[in-house]
Amino acid sequence: MPEGAQCSDRFWEGQIMEGDDPAYYAVHHLSVPAYYLQHNLYSRTGWLAVHKLLSEFVFDGLAPQQAREKYSRDFDSQNRAASIVHGEKLAGVEQVVWNCTMADVRMSTAEQYCEDVRRWAQQVCQDGAGLVAATNEG
Repeated sequence: MPEGAQCSDRFWEGQIMEGDDPAYYAVHHLSVPAYYLQHNLYSRTGWLAVHKLLSEFVFDGLAPQQAREKYSRDFDSQNRAASIVHGEKLAGVEQVVWNCTMADVRMSTAEQYCEDVRRWAQQVCQDGAGLVAATNEG
């Protein structure tokens, strides 16, 4: 990243590009969870649920529309016992070594951006998998 730039600056720059251009927006369902997972912006419950959802997008080919159909009831605030973002955070996220971040995402073309966001999302799933496994064991 440019000197003095913050990760959040880079993320929001990408979000603006996604909002302005459908070709960039094609990976919105990957960019937001990848960033939020890395920065532990979800609650503990939300982190685990979103990691699972992102893994389904990345490894199982789940499409956003399929996710809305499959999980709309589970993620609806009327049906959840816990908040996705508010509440206790998942311990251990700060110790995860992230092998790819938003800083590694090229933004010059939509094709590069989408390719890099896909790679980033996959790496977030892989890097977070150990934490998920440890959480499930405990």
